[in-house]
Amino acid sequence: MSEKTKQLVDESGNIHQCAKELARGGQGVVYRTEDENLAIKQPLGPDGELDNDADMHKTFQRIRTLPLPKNIPISLPLAILRDEPGYVMKLLSEMKPFAIFSLNGEQRAEQDNEVLPQWLSGISDKKMAQDLAHYAQTGSTRRRLYALYKCAAILVRLHNAGLIYGDVSVNNCFIGENIPCECWLIDADNLRLERLSGGNTVYTPHLGAPEIVQGLDSSRPRTDCWAFAVMAFNMLALCHPFIGKKVLEPDEEAGWDAEPAADGIPADLDEQAYAGYLPFIDDEDDDSNELPNGGLPRQLVLTPQIRRLFQETFGAGRTQPHRRPSMAFWALELAQAFDNSIVCPACSMSYFYVPNAEMCPYCQTPRPAFAIAKTNRWQMNLLQDGATPLPHRLFHPFSFTSSDTTEYEADVSLTAKTAKRVRGTSQFPAELTFEFIEGAK
Repeated sequence: MSEKTKQLVDESGNIHQCAKELARGGQGVVYRTEDENLAIKQPLGPDGELDNDADMHKTFQRIRTLPLPKNIPISLPLAILRDEPGYVMKLLSEMKPFAIFSLNGEQRAEQDNEVLPQWLSGISDKKMAQDLAHYAQTGSTRRRLYALYKCAAILVRLHNAGLIYGDVSVNNCFIGENIPCECWLIDADNLRLERLSGGNTVYTPHLGAPEIVQGLDSSRPRTDCWAFAVMAFNMLALCHPFIGKKVLEPDEEAGWDAEPAADGIPADLDEQAYAGYLPFIDDEDDDSNELPNGGLPRQLVLTPQIRRLFQETFGAGRTQPHRRPSMAFWALELAQAFDNSIVCPACSMSYFYVPNAEMCPYCQTPRPAFAIAKTNRWQMNLLQDGATPLPHRLFHPFSFTSSDTTEYEADVSLTAKTAKRVRGTSQFPAELTFEFIEGAK
């Protein structure tokens, strides 16, 4: 029987038919089962094969004793497998890993035979054009901001409980199809309480905090913050925050075959970048590793507030971990950025609303009409006609558990410039107002 269709049995005798491989990382592989809301996680060893020495019972018991916040969306073990290492976990059927936001080799090969959209015809770099086409097809900046905001809110709750997630990566974070939707974290194996010293240290290559990669410290909330920030920068800007000109255009004296640097710094420039030895490519105080024209223009995908979070994390926070902003700041700013975005009807790319900007910065299509719902706490763009949920964050202090909960529903007409409560729902509060923005000509 092939790996894709193999049959596994848990300790209660339930049979699980593996239907599809969802994600694979250095520590394990996740399969969707024929039960659409269940998945199988199996640990892998350093050789990429099943780790038959893994003690799933010990892992299961340890996770059950942790002070996890109530109803936190993390896929916890439901049952241990009987004959192979691994466990059964809950995973909603429509959820997909954040890895879908990146174009993999197979997808790129398929795109080689496809005609790219007209708005990409002026881009000579075929790889970047393919990446942008995929970026638009997978929800552009708007969906990425939403996914990251939801993920950040989960990490806030873990950190507030004194817990560390340990292995933030695109293969461990899952998002639903529509907005609003749920975000879940899988791979609960590495969850643990923070310790003054010692403890397991696990990270995904290219995402590890400098102090972990350099062997100076173990996992902590601030190392989760680093991994999240690297993942977020990659997802939004389409480039790694430390792969700049020092790596891509090295001096002759600093090439791949250079002698090892002092103090154990690796000779390989890529490894130096991933270990945090090189400056941030957008560092305000050090342009030695800048990446001119690298990735997407930051002003199109990052708000000034999010750029400041990246600057603090990758600038001062590269060598001073305590300077890294907590996940609470990330959740708040990502949610605000999502709510200020609009979607181009022609190319499907999203961008931030700027009053004087009338054209899509990607394809020069006139900006569409939309409405802005406002209170004294928050504002958010309403992009479509019809019934529209108005969430908790619009009316109350920002919450990491209920910011998406629907408080009111508005029946929006962008043509008539009206927003009325949906019949049978609560009356709008007096503080709520709507501003209608006409489409550009």
